[in-house]
Amino acid sequence: MFEQLLAEQNRQWRGGLLEAGFEREVTKELMEEYISTKHIIALLGVRRCGKSTVLKQIINYLIGQKVPPENLLFLNLETPLLETYKNDPVNLQKIYEEYIALANPKKGMIFVFLDEVQFFPKWQVFVKSLYEKGGVKFFITGSNSQLLSAEMATLLSGRQIIKKIHPFSFREIAVIKNVDVKDKLAIAQSGAVLAKICGEYLKMGGFPEVVLEEKDDLKRELLANYYRSILYQDIVPRFEIKKTKEVESLLLYLFSNIGQGFSYNSLGKFSQIQGKTAKEYIGFFGKSFLLAEISNYQFSLKKQENYPKKIYAVDNGFMETAAFSFSENFGRLLENTVFVKLAMSGKKIYYYKNSFECDFIIKEKTKITAAIQVTKKIDSMNEKREMGGLLVAMEKFDLKSGLIITEAQEEEKSVNGKTIKIIPLYKWLLKV
Repeated sequence: MFEQLLAEQNRQWRGGLLEAGFEREVTKELMEEYISTKHIIALLGVRRCGKSTVLKQIINYLIGQKVPPENLLFLNLETPLLETYKNDPVNLQKIYEEYIALANPKKGMIFVFLDEVQFFPKWQVFVKSLYEKGGVKFFITGSNSQLLSAEMATLLSGRQIIKKIHPFSFREIAVIKNVDVKDKLAIAQSGAVLAKICGEYLKMGGFPEVVLEEKDDLKRELLANYYRSILYQDIVPRFEIKKTKEVESLLLYLFSNIGQGFSYNSLGKFSQIQGKTAKEYIGFFGKSFLLAEISNYQFSLKKQENYPKKIYAVDNGFMETAAFSFSENFGRLLENTVFVKLAMSGKKIYYYKNSFECDFIIKEKTKITAAIQVTKKIDSMNEKREMGGLLVAMEKFDLKSGLIITEAQEEEKSVNGKTIKIIPLYKWLLKV
């Protein structure tokens, strides 16, 4: 019943490698650290960020390690052909049994790659059953953080390793464009070229298809299609949203006000919905990896909840394409780019506001380890505000050094016994 689907999605059975684009940095990490573990590897991230490509790169790696191609099963569960079967996990077992009969895998470990598993609501039942029998290693991808839900954690407790997948990093884009960034000397020699590439990255972001597309109008069309498909194919049906006009209006407003403080009640008034509904919608955006919230850091969680939140986009391209136009958005693009890089690190991110404001505070374990300010440039008009915000945070959290990320400036200052480093964005993104 599923033989044609299996054959079409598993071209590796006919010999050779899969077409898998530029090797991602995360692919190397996965191959080095997690291939030999028995854990289920879950790759989570926004749609179109390259999760399927990473799976195919892992398949190619395994073939290179002499794993028989017949022992590698790839399934894209989002395909329309599976729509009528998705509500019964028994169908996944049937597909697997047909795979065994069709491909006749060799003796040894079988690797199963399930792409966009959320389209089979009870996929965990199938995975857990096969996992417990042994002899099968799972890699799964998903575009919704509900894969991290309590239900999944309970069912697969101790069996899964979660890895976040992001659009291309700036370093990956530089490599794709054949710019050497392997060390400080190489970066210094290519400074002008890297600054230009960084300017493009600020506007269009890092979605793979967008980066590889040459025409700006097509880049914008791709990005517009991305956020609309996430909204109307994922968020609206999955969370059963009735007020589609209001939810899109809120999303566009947030894309247009990246880095600005807000309360749920103020957002509700803008979108003509209740504050608690605005909070719920923002939660949906977060679960689909479109947007992320950060809080004003306070030692008391209760106090923290009383301060305005800030919102950031998973990719700058959404700001450029989906946001309402405003006269000066460079500073927001710069700030969002810094957030995206920090988010890739997996560290906890906050902002800090007292008498002045510091854009980002980084927490590792129980300690604040870094304070970062972001501005296009430091000049006489903003030096007091930008320096002040950083110094207040450094004093508050007992930090000896702080960082200001700019478009092009670079220098180091000593203020009140503390060191402030000013660095261009492209150098910070390529920190080696």
